[in-house]
Amino acid sequence: MFPRTKFTAFVATSIDGRIAKNPKELSSTWTSKEDWVFFQKSLPGFDAVVVGFNTYKVSENRLKKRNTIVFTSKVKKPKKVGSVTFLNVNNSDVFDFIKKMNYKKVAILGGPRVYDFFLKNKMLHELSVTIEPLVFGAGVPMFTGEKFTKYNFELQSAKRLNKKGTILLKYKYAS
Repeated sequence: MFPRTKFTAFVATSIDGRIAKNPKELSSTWTSKEDWVFFQKSLPGFDAVVVGFNTYKVSENRLKKRNTIVFTSKVKKPKKVGSVTFLNVNNSDVFDFIKKMNYKKVAILGGPRVYDFFLKNKMLHELSVTIEPLVFGAGVPMFTGEKFTKYNFELQSAKRLNKKGTILLKYKYAS
C-alpha cells in the first residue's frame, strides 16, 4: 500500500507500560534528559508527525512548528490550520492524505488510539520504545488493546541511555 512511506512510532513508557499517569500529562515531565535528546535528534528526519487530540493539546506549541496530523472526532472533514491538519479517521482516508502530501517518513507520537490505528492497519514499520525505570501502577497504556490480534516485532537494537537504567529499544514490524 505504501511502498515509499515509512511509519515509525516513538513511545516513552514506564516499566509497567504506561505512557502517562493521565491523558493531560506531558511525557517530558517524567522522562530522562537522554530520552529527550534522542527524541529531538530523531524528529528532524521526518516529514510529518501524527498525534491524537489529547497529545496535540498538551504539546500544541511544539507541534505547530512542524507538519502535524491530528486525529480528532471534532471535525467532519480535514481542516488545515497553518502546518497542522485535523483529520477524523472515520470520515477521511488518512493514508490517502499522507500519499497526497507526498510524506516519505512519518513519526507516530501517540496516544494509544493513534498507535492502535497504525498497528491495526499494519502501517507501523518501526517502533522506538524508551523504557524509563519507573512504575506508575495506573495510567495511560501504550496501546488500548481493543480488537487486537497478535502483532510480531523483531528487536533491531537495545541501548542503555543512562546510569539510572533508561533503555531504548528499536523494533521492526515482523509480520
